[in-house]
Amino acid sequence: MRTYKIFHIKKAYQPFVLGREKMLQELLGKEHVQSDQEHNEMTYVCEKIDEELIKKSLDKKLSRLFTHKEQDDNKILLEHPLKGSIHMKIDPYCLHVWCKGSHMLDLDLFAGLSDSSDCYMAFQQEEISFGWLKPIKIGSIHSFTEILDFV
Repeated sequence: MRTYKIFHIKKAYQPFVLGREKMLQELLGKEHVQSDQEHNEMTYVCEKIDEELIKKSLDKKLSRLFTHKEQDDNKILLEHPLKGSIHMKIDPYCLHVWCKGSHMLDLDLFAGLSDSSDCYMAFQQEEISFGWLKPIKIGSIHSFTEILDFV
């Protein structure tokens, strides 16, 4: 089973976060050991998760792929007969995801989420990996020299 923590980074902080993803990964790893409360440090650079937008986006993108969908208050379950299942829990600032089955599940989920926003960033603790669900186009946020000034 693969687990992810997905955050919606504020547009204004994308230049600051760009290039510092590994530090955030380390922060989340330490935070997980200390306590799993609302990721206090991350709330500063993150938007609140819009549960309705996520549900609509996933339904639009994945409804033809997944045969069984449950949407409870803060939980979503998606199942595919061949690929496996995706369990999600939505917290105010973090989307917790558990994928069991094919790695194609992860890609389906990431494609569904990235349709709603280009600011999602996922962290996977088991593999110590991270990344933007939709690659950031540097020209779309600031000039390269502005980003270097942030660093």
